[in-house]
Amino acid sequence: MAYQPKPGLVSKFIDFVVNKPKTSLIITAILVFAFLPGLASFQQKYDVRIWFRDTDPLIQKLDDFEKTFGNDESVIVTIKNEEGIFNPTTLKKVYNITEELWRVPQVLRVETLANYNYSYAIEDDINIEPFIDTDQLTQEEANKKREIALNHEVLPGYLVSKDGKSVMMFARLVTTVGDSPNYEVIIQKVREIVKKYEDEKHEFHIVGEAAVNDAFREIANNDGAAILPFLFLLIIAYLIFVFRSVIIMILPLAVTVFTVCMSMGLCFYIGFYFNNILAILPAILISISIADSVHILVTYFQFKGEGLDNRKAAYYSLHKNFVPTFMTSVSTMIGFLGLTMTELMPIRQLGYLAGFGCFAAWIISIFMMGPVLAMIDFKTPKHFLTTPGESTLGRPWSYTLAHWINNYKNLILIFFFILGASGVYFSSKNNVNSNPFDYFTDDQHISLANDFIKENFGGSSGPEIIISSGKPDGIKDPAFLAKVEKLKNWINEQNYVNKTVDIIDIIKDTNRSLNQGKQEHYVIPKTQEAVAEELFMYTLGLPQGMDLNNRMSLDYEIMRMSVLWNIYDTRGWLKHVDLFLEKAKEFDLNAYVTGKFYLFQRMMDYVVFTFFKSVTMALFLVALLMMIVFKSVKIGLLSLIPNVLPLILGGSIMYLTGIDLNIGSALVASVCLGIAVDDTIHFLANYYRLKNEGHDEIDIMASIFTYTGSALVVTTMILASGFGLYMFGDFVPNINFGLLCAVVLTMALIIDLIFLPALLLKFAKK
Repeated sequence: MAYQPKPGLVSKFIDFVVNKPKTSLIITAILVFAFLPGLASFQQKYDVRIWFRDTDPLIQKLDDFEKTFGNDESVIVTIKNEEGIFNPTTLKKVYNITEELWRVPQVLRVETLANYNYSYAIEDDINIEPFIDTDQLTQEEANKKREIALNHEVLPGYLVSKDGKSVMMFARLVTTVGDSPNYEVIIQKVREIVKKYEDEKHEFHIVGEAAVNDAFREIANNDGAAILPFLFLLIIAYLIFVFRSVIIMILPLAVTVFTVCMSMGLCFYIGFYFNNILAILPAILISISIADSVHILVTYFQFKGEGLDNRKAAYYSLHKNFVPTFMTSVSTMIGFLGLTMTELMPIRQLGYLAGFGCFAAWIISIFMMGPVLAMIDFKTPKHFLTTPGESTLGRPWSYTLAHWINNYKNLILIFFFILGASGVYFSSKNNVNSNPFDYFTDDQHISLANDFIKENFGGSSGPEIIISSGKPDGIKDPAFLAKVEKLKNWINEQNYVNKTVDIIDIIKDTNRSLNQGKQEHYVIPKTQEAVAEELFMYTLGLPQGMDLNNRMSLDYEIMRMSVLWNIYDTRGWLKHVDLFLEKAKEFDLNAYVTGKFYLFQRMMDYVVFTFFKSVTMALFLVALLMMIVFKSVKIGLLSLIPNVLPLILGGSIMYLTGIDLNIGSALVASVCLGIAVDDTIHFLANYYRLKNEGHDEIDIMASIFTYTGSALVVTTMILASGFGLYMFGDFVPNINFGLLCAVVLTMALIIDLIFLPALLLKFAKK
């Protein structure tokens, strides 16, 4: 017999599971059902706030901004007519949609071409009225509106495209300091409004921060609904292929379902919100929870194939796998718990929940499957039966592989050394970068809408620049306004900027209107009293809900400048924001940048921190674990080589395929390290067990390939296929995550079955 259990603490655990199966099953059932009520508390959030702690300085700045100026989020509706929007039919649509957007839940303010506060002079008085104050216009009136709009200082590039064929309509959302609006309800209502006005001549798009956040929710749910059923079907197909039994297949599936339910139940018990990062948690749990059960089942049938009865085979299988599966569960937990070092809350939560799921899967595998295998005499598949006279250590093919690796071990080590060195070179060239619109595939409505905005307007969102005058009523000071105007003009001169929106244009326009509309008076007044008087007169003529409180503080100390540009990637965003702030200092202005979009871009700072800190911690703990398990510092360090190498190769693939280091790809290292080390632990645990039993190196390798290698291949196929399914989703970070995980885990298997044996055979005597 190739394996003989030894008495000890492990044997006592296994005796309980096998000899008291009903008690073990009852305990497992109580444990599982204790977490299920948490599923009833399901909640989801997708706004940028969920990524940060409430105490984060970026969040505190955003809170201050929203308390002063309101929410910077909006829903943007665009309309395009190739024949031009200045005709009675299109302008009527603009007018009616404007009216209906006011009635959308959680919309505080609507800014469109229809209700733009157009000011003009009547003798010595200023008159302010909506640019389109009725849905009844003649073509002649529409032509006049076109002439005014396209020659206006503010409207072109903001509310109307410079070619006069498109309009942008902003529905500004209510302020929910410390919370977020209900994007799903808002976008659903806006879509209902737009649908009423669609026809062949008019092209509609919905974009804006609210639309992007709802797209995150929509795609996360769609990907989950599409991918998880296929993942289950794939696992079922693998299990049936390996075990040739529908009944046997139910056991690993039960482990998987219970693990997912327990982890998701815990998620909502402790108040976590479902989001795009936690959307990949079920797939991770499904993939990793299948591993322990497959190892136990494969070994169980191998022992049965040698002639043991089901109770003894179950005992031997649990005993042989108890420590390796426990250690692999701990090592996988370490990988995931490394993610808890980050400041990004959803990734931290993923680390906690996935780590918990690893341990839950092990508990269920041992204490649920063990009793079932001991109680029921399952039929042994033919390919697990040992041929009479065949060695119980290994099969003929395994000896062939062991001899091949031994003969070419030097070449194998040289090949992997060169591969690793190349991987280090290419990995070092990776960039940290992200673009939220690149998170969606090109055919998604949000991507199409953003492409439309860039093509027809040049951009709809950008940084919010907050400029303080340093004292109450300070923004009425012409000297201060002159410095702001210099900054504004410099920003508008940049070819990537579409428009800046602030009170400067309003003050200048009001001054012109009060001076018979003469263009030479489109300037900032020379005295503070004149500025104050003009702002007062302007605000008196505004309709309800259209005041200037979203552009300046109530004490006239702070003002807001919104920049609309065509930059969306992190590197470009932060680079040019820094340029703006440097230029503000040159003009002696006290300014800072905030806004929801800015927060998203600043998340990338934490991504780098997450990547290096989580991987470093995981590597340290894995090495420490291996040192403790194998009671050797050398072996602990040696075990890092086959686990770091796949990560290095994965990093080189990122560079060669153009995948930047961002939220999705940063997760790969910690997740794959925790999972990949499982194969190494199984390999080394059996290697040293057989070595201590006195077997020679070739017999050891053949035995590992036969009894451990087959289980490693099956579990890696399941893991790689499970993660790989995300390549068929619509959320690009998850697509990249799935692709890289599948590749890295496959490489880890090859390295553990080829490189690690060659390494051990080369240095066996040492």
